[in-house]
Amino acid sequence: MALAPDRAAIKALEDALDAVLAAAGGNPPQAVVRRIREGLASHAVALEAARSSTDPIRMPRATFDPADPKAIGRMVSIALLAQPMIPLTDVRPAYGSGVYAIYYRGDHPLYAGISGSETPIYVGKADPANDDASTTREQGAKLTARLLEHAGTIGTAEAYADQLPAHLSPIRLADFQCRRLVCATNAQLVAEKHLIRTFWPIWNAETKACWGMSKHGDAASTRANKRSPWDVVHPGRAWALDERLVDSLSPPEIESRIESTLQRVPARRDHAALLEEMLEGFRQDDAVSQERDEPPVGDDVAGPAPDEAGGADDA
Repeated sequence: MALAPDRAAIKALEDALDAVLAAAGGNPPQAVVRRIREGLASHAVALEAARSSTDPIRMPRATFDPADPKAIGRMVSIALLAQPMIPLTDVRPAYGSGVYAIYYRGDHPLYAGISGSETPIYVGKADPANDDASTTREQGAKLTARLLEHAGTIGTAEAYADQLPAHLSPIRLADFQCRRLVCATNAQLVAEKHLIRTFWPIWNAETKACWGMSKHGDAASTRANKRSPWDVVHPGRAWALDERLVDSLSPPEIESRIESTLQRVPARRDHAALLEEMLEGFRQDDAVSQERDEPPVGDDVAGPAPDEAGGADDA
């Protein structure tokens, strides 16, 4: 006797799953394992959607769990955006670790698309001095130290302004502002990730546009060196001026990547609208995520490489 249509369909689904597992074999290569896991994960979403469509009791699209890392990332990010924006020059040492965002307010031609907006040019985190710190004093003055370090880096580039070649424009420390948030130990990890994948700030390494500002520097002789894009358009750091270095990207390439990023992720201009956008991620019946899993310029575009001078960007 032929199976009923629904039973036949379920049987076909079971056979397909068996075939996938059989294709893996006893000791599959890592590439095969990755393809199978990714494929099953994508179909798991469709399977749950099909299951929900046949259930007379409605299933919410999301469940709020304050312990979920994604929820923590969203909450901490919103708390950061609630902080006042202050000049980067006004930062003073204070206890605490957490997350921060740096904003541009000047007239540099590369950054016209974000100048004066609610889209940061860079976001980052400062880990606590002790991994198990439970108070701001135990965390140490890490958050302000990181911001002061960035201020010093920008100030170094500003001091080089009178030596800039004609095709480059100067930056001024006075044109930068920031927001900072001291948060519970480890909350900064997921918050930074959420902020990057929401804004894709053009100075963050993950964006693959103009990375390198957060490098610390090393001798050019220690690597097969390239000069980071940030040091290409904002020269001044002594270790990055070494003549043995070659540019990882040319100024026109950097400009093109910045433009491509802002075309796909336009700058947010309204603070209230931005907060509403961030809150949409918590909606249960029509949950919306503004995060992108791949940089706007594409996954296949080369980003930071191990052979760049200055070492890895700060994580």
